[in-house]
Amino acid sequence: MAKRMYSLQEAFAILERDSDSDSHSSSEFEDDLESTDIDWLPSESESDSTDSDSESAGPSTAQPSRSAEQARGISDTDTASEGGSPIATSSNAIPRGQRAARPRQSMPARVPQREPLPYDLRDPQWSASNMETPNLPPFTARSGLLVDTSNMQPIDFFELFLPESFLQYVCDQSNIYAQQRIADHPTCVLASHWTPATTRDLKVFLGLTFDMALSPLPEQQLYWTKNPILCIPIYSSRMSRRRYQMLLTCLHFSNNADHLPPNDPAHDRLFKLRPFIDHLNRTFAEKYMPEQRIAIDESLIPFHGRLAIKQYIPNKRSRYGIKLYKLCESGSGYIYSLKVYEGKDSLIQPPGCPPYMGTTERIVLDLLNPLLHQGYHLYVDNFYTSVPLFKHLFSVQTPACGTVRANRKGLPSEVVHKKLKRGETCSQRSNELLALKFRDKRDVLALTTIHTEATTTVRTRSREVVKPLAIAEYTKFMGAVDLSDQVLAPYRLNRKRKIWYKKVALYFFQMCLQNAFVLYKKSGNRDSFLKFQLAIITCLLFESGQPAPNPDQLRAENVARFEGNHFPAPLPPTASKPYPQKRCRVCRKNHVRRDTRYHCPKCPSKAALCLNPCFETYHTVLHY
Repeated sequence: MAKRMYSLQEAFAILERDSDSDSHSSSEFEDDLESTDIDWLPSESESDSTDSDSESAGPSTAQPSRSAEQARGISDTDTASEGGSPIATSSNAIPRGQRAARPRQSMPARVPQREPLPYDLRDPQWSASNMETPNLPPFTARSGLLVDTSNMQPIDFFELFLPESFLQYVCDQSNIYAQQRIADHPTCVLASHWTPATTRDLKVFLGLTFDMALSPLPEQQLYWTKNPILCIPIYSSRMSRRRYQMLLTCLHFSNNADHLPPNDPAHDRLFKLRPFIDHLNRTFAEKYMPEQRIAIDESLIPFHGRLAIKQYIPNKRSRYGIKLYKLCESGSGYIYSLKVYEGKDSLIQPPGCPPYMGTTERIVLDLLNPLLHQGYHLYVDNFYTSVPLFKHLFSVQTPACGTVRANRKGLPSEVVHKKLKRGETCSQRSNELLALKFRDKRDVLALTTIHTEATTTVRTRSREVVKPLAIAEYTKFMGAVDLSDQVLAPYRLNRKRKIWYKKVALYFFQMCLQNAFVLYKKSGNRDSFLKFQLAIITCLLFESGQPAPNPDQLRAENVARFEGNHFPAPLPPTASKPYPQKRCRVCRKNHVRRDTRYHCPKCPSKAALCLNPCFETYHTVLHY
C-alpha cells in the first residue's frame, strides 16, 4: 500500500485532533518547530509574472509548501505513517539527498509593499487592430549639451564629470580610511609609509590606471618591473609601486564609522559607493539632455567573489558579476542615469509609482523619473515590458516599445497562441496599447504604444525582409546600452580584485571617461576614443603648464644601460665638493659600503660605479 503524503497544515490538524491520545508525540513535534528560526509563509494562490527578477537571479528559488517541511528537517515519512497516524519527528531527521538547514539570523523584513493589479490591467479588453495611430505626446525636452564646450580640451570634458571638488572629497575619505586602518593595525605597512593623499596623487593614480587598460599585463606589479622586456618607464617615473598599491588599498568614498550593521532596517548594501552613485546620476543629468529615443538595459561587471548582490545571468558573456541598470541615449550611448542592483528585496519607491507595480517596473520608473512628461520614446527588452508599465508610462506622456514574454499577464491569448508561418504577423489593440506577434526565425512578441501594425522592408546580409515597423525600430534603437559597453570593451579593467566596490568604482571612473568622449564628439571633434584617452592620460600624469616630458628622461634604465657605448667619467664637481664621491650602485646592491668618484654619463640615472669590476657588471648583467 502506498504511503500518503501530508502537507504541513494537514499534519497540524492531525496532531490537534489526536493530542489526547498521543500527547508526547505532539509536544515533541511542536518543540521541533519552535527550535528553528525559519518562518513559514504560505505560498500565494496566484503568482504575478510582471515581477521578473527571476531572469537575473538564475533558476527560481521558490519551492512548494513541501520544501518548508524539508527545510525544518521533517521528511514525509515523519509526518504520517502508512495508516495515517502521526509519528513523532526528530530535528536530526534529514531527507535523503538534502542538507540540514542552518538557523538564520533574525533580519528585518525588506519586502516591497505591492498591491494586486486592477482588473482592467490584469484582464484588459483587446480588439482587432485597425491601423489606428496612437495620440503620441509631443517631444518638449531641449536635448543637447547643457554646458558651453567651446575651446575645451579633452581633459576639460573629463573634469566636467570628475571636478576638483569631488576628487578632494575622495582624497578626504581615503585619508580617513587609512587612519582607521592604521589604528586597527598599528604594525601594517601603512603605519610607516602612508602619507595623506592629495588630488595630484589621485590624478596620477587614475592616469596610470587608465593606461593599464591600454597596455594590459598579466600581473599588476609587472608595470614596475625592472625586466627590460616588460619595463614601462612611465609607471616608476610617476609613482612608486608601493604608493600606487597603498592608494588602491585606501580608495574610499564614505566613512566606515557611519555604516549601519546588516540587521538595521536602514542598512544600505551600497553604502560604500552611495556618494559616488549619487554624484554620477546628478552630474550626468546636469551636463547633457538626451534625444527623444532612449533605452534601458543591464550591464554586468564581472565579479566571482562572495557577495550578496552578485548576479548570475546565463545569456551574458561573463555570467557572474554585479548588475547595473542603465538609461542611455539610443544614438550615442550616453549614460544618463544608472542603478546598481542591490537585491530583489530592495525598497525602490519612485515618486508617483502605482502601488501595484513590481520590482522591475519600479526600476524603470526610478531611472526614467527626470524625463517623464516630455514625450520621450522608451525602448526596453522583455525583462521589463508589461501591460501595467506601458499603460502607466503612456499616461505620463512617455510612450514605449519592447519585446515581451508570453507569460505576462494581460496579453491577448489570440496573439500569444497564434501559429504563424515565417514572415506572417498578427496583432490586437487595447486603446493605445498594441500587441503584435511576428514570425521570422522564431516568434517575436512585442508591445508598443508608439507604433501601428504597419510594416517596413529591412535589408539583411542576404535578402530583404518585411517586418513590422515596431520590430524594426526596436532593433535599431534598443542597442544603446550595448553601444555603451562596446566602446569600453577593448579597454575594460578586468583584473581580478577581492574588494567588490573598488572594482565597481574603477568602472565608474571609466564611465566618466566614456561620457566625456560622447560630449567631445558632439562638440564637433573627430578624434577616436583611443586618442581621446591618450590626451587625458597625458594631462593626468603631467600637471597643466608643466613642460612635455623629455623622451631621454623616460628611457628605461634597464634598457638604456645595454644600448650604445658607455664610458666612465669623473663625477662633476660642485661648489662645496671639488672632488665629490657617491656610493657605488653595484656594491650597494651587494650590501658593500664603497664610495666612488666615477659614474656613467650615458645612463639616464647617471649611476655611480666603481671602475673595476662594477662598471662592466652594471652594463652586462641583466638584473641590476
